[in-house]
Amino acid sequence: MKPAQLVLPVIFLWLTACENKDEPKVPPEQSQLKAATDVFWALNNRDYIIIKEKPKASRHGCKPSEYLAKKDDTVFRISVFHCGDTDQARELVEHPKTRHVDSLLRNHKEGGILQRGPLQIIVRLNTGKKEAVQELLDLLGSL
Repeated sequence: MKPAQLVLPVIFLWLTACENKDEPKVPPEQSQLKAATDVFWALNNRDYIIIKEKPKASRHGCKPSEYLAKKDDTVFRISVFHCGDTDQARELVEHPKTRHVDSLLRNHKEGGILQRGPLQIIVRLNTGKKEAVQELLDLLGSL
């Protein structure tokens, strides 16, 4: 192989190695969060003011729940989809369209999508400090 032919693969490997993937501290299968109410109470116990909202219907067959969570001056909309099992939730979270939306949310520091057991959790910043987004995603990823 010529040196010029090595440049593109090396650049690709370097970029993928440098990509910032915020992996949850606890693997999704070992998460304590097994139901939408677990998310509600976990946030409530960590000083978030949280209220239940009427959810929109799910397009993928998972049971939807919707919350508004506030801490200090920051408000989040949190959509929780309870799927039949961990595999279905993983498929949803790892779907290319979902990964694309997750990347957009994280790159703009406006939210993220993660799997916790049989749950797909979508966090979106409504108002407030963008720094609080990563704090919330880290919290949910540690449960």
